[in-house]
Amino acid sequence: MSIKTGLFLLSAVVVVSLFALGAVGAQPAASSSLKVYGSTGLYIFGVTNINGTITGVPAVLNLTVTNGTGQVFLGSTPLTQTDTQAQAVLSTDVACNLLNLNCDNYNFYYYITSASPEVGGPSAGSAFTMAAMSILSGKPLNKNIAMTGTANPDGSVGIVGDVSQKSMAAANLGIKVFLYPSTNNVSSSSLQYDEEHGLVPIPVSNEYQAFQYFTGYNYTPTVNSSINSPLYNKLMNKTYQEFLTYQNSIYNSIPNLNSSSADIASLISTAQVLMTNETAAAASGNYYVAASEMVSSSSYLLEAKVLENMQNSSDNATFISNLVSAQNATISKTMNDISSNYITNSTTLMLKFIALDRLAEAQSYMNQSLSSLSSGSVLNAASLYALGAVKSNTSYFWTSILQRGNSNFSQSEYSNLSSYYLYKALSYSTYASLLGAQVPSQSTSMQTYLTHAQNWYNSGQYVPSIFSSIEAISVAQMLIEENSLINTSVLSQINNQTALSALRTINSAENVGATPFLGISYYYFSLQFQNTSEYNYLLFGSEARNLAYFGIRLSSGQIHPYTPNLSPINVATPLSPSYLEGAYVALGLAIGIVISGVLFEYRLARMNKKPSKKKKNSRKR
Repeated sequence: MSIKTGLFLLSAVVVVSLFALGAVGAQPAASSSLKVYGSTGLYIFGVTNINGTITGVPAVLNLTVTNGTGQVFLGSTPLTQTDTQAQAVLSTDVACNLLNLNCDNYNFYYYITSASPEVGGPSAGSAFTMAAMSILSGKPLNKNIAMTGTANPDGSVGIVGDVSQKSMAAANLGIKVFLYPSTNNVSSSSLQYDEEHGLVPIPVSNEYQAFQYFTGYNYTPTVNSSINSPLYNKLMNKTYQEFLTYQNSIYNSIPNLNSSSADIASLISTAQVLMTNETAAAASGNYYVAASEMVSSSSYLLEAKVLENMQNSSDNATFISNLVSAQNATISKTMNDISSNYITNSTTLMLKFIALDRLAEAQSYMNQSLSSLSSGSVLNAASLYALGAVKSNTSYFWTSILQRGNSNFSQSEYSNLSSYYLYKALSYSTYASLLGAQVPSQSTSMQTYLTHAQNWYNSGQYVPSIFSSIEAISVAQMLIEENSLINTSVLSQINNQTALSALRTINSAENVGATPFLGISYYYFSLQFQNTSEYNYLLFGSEARNLAYFGIRLSSGQIHPYTPNLSPINVATPLSPSYLEGAYVALGLAIGIVISGVLFEYRLARMNKKPSKKKKNSRKR
């Protein structure tokens, strides 16, 4: 079946379906306001079991891109499974990020036509990405090329199943080049079959490489590994110095550093070890790492001080309660001051967000401290109070370089950003859950952050909701990328891709005049685990990328799309897009409009669902 035939069949299905639904001509106002940016189609491949034999099955993927609000819709004949629907959202994000485009003003309408009874699995993810990149860049796809592979958030092509059967199905269609993940293998019998049918199977490791084969254009940006942010270095050094002064003030105020209490002695000893590590990190210029660790060491010291002072108190519960009340008053005052009395611009808004997020966390810890008192756990209440007080008292350090003045970032803008990131967190978490986590605790962590994001959003605390959503997205992306690891030899390839994607996003932020403080900080932080912890290296690399992109979204500057180089690869002759594709653009839009209503209502229902309450975990920032 050719793409032209697929489009013809698609038109028949759509016309019959629309007449059956009574929907033909039902939305003239919506369609008249639509602007079509392009439409394209390519083959994708699945497998089916025929009498115990796994056989490759072709399908046709069509995409139309219009003006819109950043929504992604997927329809199919027959129905698609949930993982394919979630992959469409992820793949579209990947395409926009790889081209360095803000796609908030586009809508993406995908449609799959297949002879299989059901379409499922994530193996067409890279094909989704190729289609979106083609339309967004204006570069037509070579119709003699097809591919299989998942689209990973970092731009790598992820492992899929049954590559040999899919390549043989491509050969039967006359495809000349079949791209597959470099983490997969093609059987010798399949290689022989492909050669006999004139097909060349080629492994690819990332989407840029695949797109170069499809179009002849290389969009891979030059990544500058030397992060050039003087403001970042100045701020981090100043922040470290203020943290150090604060920490020393607590240390010097402890009544007895040689306490006979085992609990107090253990807290002071642990803090002293961390303080030694912080000094070493600062000496090497890693001021963020040093300042971040100071949150832990300072909270240990403050807890030790509280426990020593409690020895002189006749009512420990009242003593802790009074401390919490005083700190709550400080938190409210500080939050109002930072929200209202500091100038907001594209560079400094991130600093305000960090400070406000710390204050929201501090408030949460104070509430937990009071809950512990109610249950009779005074020691736990003291620990929670100490951690919250440190976060509260250090929040100002992030805004220490800001000028005083009225904020120009409205509450509605906070709300819109929070809603956007919560939607993304739901999408990525759903997809990661469908794939299945290699380590269940990681999936639990993702769901916990997602619940926090929903709770914060529902209570109108939009800044911490944004950060919790970004945490959920980062864990979900790490889980997705982990599914591409089949052996240790592949680990370095995937990890390097994660680091490159973080650097690429940091470079983009710097190019628009933004200083992605947390993106840079988490990137440096991830390097600490490069050779020691796969989990932390991938997680903090993902967080670096997402936080740097958050810095771009906050920037008032325009994102500059990457400029490609013409780099033809002599494996096949590029063909012009089929003239029939334009004839079926309207049909594709009609499908998208019908499907969009159903999916949009479903997403709204998910967004409005009240989550259960859970405790909030401690985070680095």
